Amino acid sequence: MYLRFCSPAAALRLAALFVCLALARPTFAQDTSALETFRAQYDVMMSNFESVLAARGDTSGQARAVRGRDAMRALTDDQLAAVFSRSRLPDLSAAVAASHSLAVLAASRKTIVGSNQFSPNSAGLPEPNPITSGCNGVDTDPATRYDLLIAKEVTNSILAAAAWVCNEDILGENGSAACISLVIAADVANGFFDTATFCDGEVTGNEIDANFDRLSHIHDDLAADLATIVNNDNANTTAIKNNDNANAATIVANDNANLVTIINNANANKNELRDLILRTQIEADLAMTDSSAIVELYALPTANGGYLNLVTFIVTDTIAKIQAAGGSISNAPASLTAANAAKAAGDFKGAYKLYRQAYKAAGK
Repeated sequence: MYLRFCSPAAALRLAALFVCLALARPTFAQDTSALETFRAQYDVMMSNFESVLAARGDTSGQARAVRGRDAMRALTDDQLAAVFSRSRLPDLSAAVAASHSLAVLAASRKTIVGSNQFSPNSAGLPEPNPITSGCNGVDTDPATRYDLLIAKEVTNSILAAAAWVCNEDILGENGSAACISLVIAADVANGFFDTATFCDGEVTGNEIDANFDRLSHIHDDLAADLATIVNNDNANTTAIKNNDNANAATIVANDNANLVTIINNANANKNELRDLILRTQIEADLAMTDSSAIVELYALPTANGGYLNLVTFIVTDTIAKIQAAGGSISNAPASLTAANAAKAAGDFKGAYKLYRQAYKAAGK
């Protein structure tokens, strides 16, 4: 026994094996055991198809599956052997397994689930178009569609293997009584696969349409809000500029005021330091011996650009502080009085000499 042909295109299909087996070289003797195995496999497969149709509520399809089972039971072994007289008796084990998976899934999934269910994540977004009611209960899961493909290819290959016998069509259905069961099985399996393929396309198409509608929805919302965003941005820009301008005047005014204060403080500190240095220099000169030379600037009154008035203040202040502290000031007051009299009389050098004596007397 050998395979008659199996094209490269067919080899790429998932169920190519079953097509090739259906077209295999015939065996001329079909034993009773093989025929019974085929009958049992066919009955289980059609029973599973019937369960799938029942889960969908397809009473017409159920009746058709029952008719196929009855037609197979009505065939004699000779009739069944004659159908496959020019080919080997097919093995339906793959189709039985696939139809069993379909029946189990159909029993647990009465409505479209998984990728067929839509639940928008964002409120207000357009929802997908509803799926046609004819797809209710149709499972389009990839694993399910794979099982449907196996069932479709197996039943089609069986019908193709019996093509030499099943060659008469009456009103769209094969007229040979021996081929009715095969035609019905292929018809039901093809109907399952075609429906699942169509419904899966509907689901995908509706999801694509929904994605487009939602993208359009978001685009329109953004376009509608764009003017508001721009106006708000412009208003904020104006407010920020106005606030900056107002603050700029305040900052400049505050800076100017701080600058005046800083300059005044700097001048005060400068004058204080200057006066301190000048006082210490004058006091150092007042502490010199009577015969020491006089710094002429110290012996001139303020009106003449000198510091004699400051000298008077220093000596008077020093005597008062020493006296207040309980110290001995000797004859300093008498010398101070004489110095003031000489200053008043215009004897500025004589006054300075007396101030020097009063300062040193208070310091002894």
